[in-house]
Amino acid sequence: MKFHLISLGCTKNTADSERIAGHFAAAGWTWAEKADQADLILINTCGFIKDAKEESLATIMQTLKIKDNHPEVQVCVFGCLVKRYRAEMQSEIPEIDHLFEFLSEDQLNMLASLNSQARVTPDYSQSWRFFTPPHIGILKIAEGCSNRCSYCAIPGIRGPFYSRPKAEIIEDARKLAASGAKEISIVAQDITRYGTDTSGRCTLPALVRELSSITDVEWLRLHYMHPRGLTPQLIDELYSTPKVLPYFDIPFQHISKRILDAMNRHTTPEHLISLIKHIRSHFPGGTIRTTFIVGFPGEQKRDFDRLINFIEEYPLDRVGAFAYSEEEGTPAEKLRPQVRPSTRQNRLDQLMTLQQLVVGEQNQRLVNRSVKVIVDEVLPDRILARTAGDAYEVDNTTTIMGQPDVKPGDILSVRITRADSYDFAAEIEP
Repeated sequence: MKFHLISLGCTKNTADSERIAGHFAAAGWTWAEKADQADLILINTCGFIKDAKEESLATIMQTLKIKDNHPEVQVCVFGCLVKRYRAEMQSEIPEIDHLFEFLSEDQLNMLASLNSQARVTPDYSQSWRFFTPPHIGILKIAEGCSNRCSYCAIPGIRGPFYSRPKAEIIEDARKLAASGAKEISIVAQDITRYGTDTSGRCTLPALVRELSSITDVEWLRLHYMHPRGLTPQLIDELYSTPKVLPYFDIPFQHISKRILDAMNRHTTPEHLISLIKHIRSHFPGGTIRTTFIVGFPGEQKRDFDRLINFIEEYPLDRVGAFAYSEEEGTPAEKLRPQVRPSTRQNRLDQLMTLQQLVVGEQNQRLVNRSVKVIVDEVLPDRILARTAGDAYEVDNTTTIMGQPDVKPGDILSVRITRADSYDFAAEIEP
């Protein structure tokens, strides 16, 4: 029998989907390239913000249409959206055959047993990769979140933060390396909390050092470092580790103290600025990536102007910005006054227009410089690659024209010949 899995949302979901798909493959199921070719379709949903919920619901309804012509196909829906709205989905979408919150081993085994030819004992001697290219690995080191930002529904969906056992993480990393991973992205809702729930202190540096010792892995990329637990000392300890890329993914969310307090971010503008200054002085070639939320309840023009001035005064290399999304059950939903949707969108447009100019200037610093890139895709007439400052499917692409003898995962020395706000062009150095 064949299965197909649709993975929506963040990279943490992608890591979960990879594990689940691997379970089915190990149990003897065959992967279907398209959903309408499968006997079982699984959908890993996202329920974080309005747009993500709408995408998940649209995907579910579109997938269920397959049952019109193939009523024997079974559809399993699980993940964050189900966790938030299971009762409503059971009532309003009865066509779903299996509805779970987060798939347990027992539930996975039950679904796998729908295939009468399935192995009773799954065979994990082979590594399968369905959602990332073999040279890219996503390694989730923790579940849940305990930061309790006032706008965020994740703690209610995923529960409090807990660190995965180090032995399990190392085993997963070794499997990723064995399946071809040259670059591993280390992810969690907040990786700087790793170990604090079990030992009372952050043990991320020790974990990263051990991951750095894994043969064949060349690059380690750290994602989602909440500024609450980030200090210059921790930065120095983490980024002095061999193989850790100078890529600083720190979600600031705002720079107005009043708004940061309302967001329950447990940080200050002064602390955020101190982190930027430390990175710029100690890691001058580093890339700072962050996210901002505009239109948060109570955000006044002076708060937004402060954010705009901050971006101009402290240019950041990569920025993702979002208009505030009201999420039921979160403290921010009750805050007043709410900013009008049209104002939120106008502020988002203004911020991203400015950031496009800023990042264009930041990228110009690399022109005529020699940098390392990792090859992502080899096309007939060009190569698509990324610098150390660009995360897979998130940041800039580097294009190298020609047909050199390289393959995905190769790390090359190139000279940047052109840069704009989104991409680079480069030549391979002799």
